[in-house]
Amino acid sequence: MTAVVSRVVLGVCAVLAVVGGAALVVMVVVYFGADQYVPELTEFGGWGIIAGMCALAVYAGGAFRAPLGLRIGAGLGLAGVAYMVSMIIAFLVSLTADPGGQRGNLEDGTAGFIWLLAGVYFAWRATTGQWPVAQQPVSEEERW
Repeated sequence: MTAVVSRVVLGVCAVLAVVGGAALVVMVVVYFGADQYVPELTEFGGWGIIAGMCALAVYAGGAFRAPLGLRIGAGLGLAGVAYMVSMIIAFLVSLTADPGGQRGNLEDGTAGFIWLLAGVYFAWRATTGQWPVAQQPVSEEERW
């Protein structure tokens, strides 16, 4: 039962990440030549990035056998690191654009594209039935 609930939560978060990431990619395609930063789709896409982080945390928590606390900590830690890395990559890519609106739009669009790809991967893993790893009770020898 918990595996089914986990797959549903992962699928919902993945779909939201795909929709939000797609919104940010559309924003960069439509508004790339704009002289000013265009925040219309940024808020919506930002929620998609947050959903992608949640999907990553759920995915990482179900990807290995360990005590629950360790899986939760690993999922949250990995989601935080992935967010920082994705934003650094987006910033570095945005340096190729002119300062101002073009740079901001390109940065948001790059972050959206990264989390769009992540959302597609998480949705694929949730639907194929290969995730999560079957959790077995942790023996006394495996506990810390």
